[in-house]
Amino acid sequence: MRDLDDTDLEILELLLENARRPYNEIAERVDLTPPAVSDRIARLEEQGLIRGFTIDVDREKLRGDVPVLIELEARPDAVDEVYAGATELPGVDTVAEGMDGRVIVRATLPDATARTWLESEIDLESLSGYDVTLLARSDRVAGLSAGGFSLECVVCGKEITGDGVTATVGGEVKTFCCPSCEDRYISEYEDRRDALE
Repeated sequence: MRDLDDTDLEILELLLENARRPYNEIAERVDLTPPAVSDRIARLEEQGLIRGFTIDVDREKLRGDVPVLIELEARPDAVDEVYAGATELPGVDTVAEGMDGRVIVRATLPDATARTWLESEIDLESLSGYDVTLLARSDRVAGLSAGGFSLECVVCGKEITGDGVTATVGGEVKTFCCPSCEDRYISEYEDRRDALE
């Protein structure tokens, strides 16, 4: 397994801008052949850095919904419940939890009041308050740097360097810092699988 190089990062940047970008266009931008780009993307998928290619739907253009940013002040004993409810709200793009327990939601509000919309999935008794901000504009900015990527061994948690090992175990790609961690993981996996049979 190799460390990411500048070409890998440039390929990831191009895919973040447009996941449907043709390999020949990427190859031209990074000065490789399309098969070499395909091989690199396959390796990035195998390492788990790329988990899939998705679309980014602009919900505002679908129905003319109103983009909002909502800060939910969850009661301390209800943060997990509020967070889970927020992920189920229709039109949600992003849900985040602040260190202070506030749940922040970026969404496009359907044709309803904010209160009615929130009540569809969240018990308002679990909140001490909430603020709704209508957004004039918002953009997703995706940037990458080499420091943003570090794989960790699934056994010992060490950062994986250039001499790491990748293996498919039970249909999932796993990364290990060394062959002994790989052997340990596979042995434990097989023991548990055998015990279940």
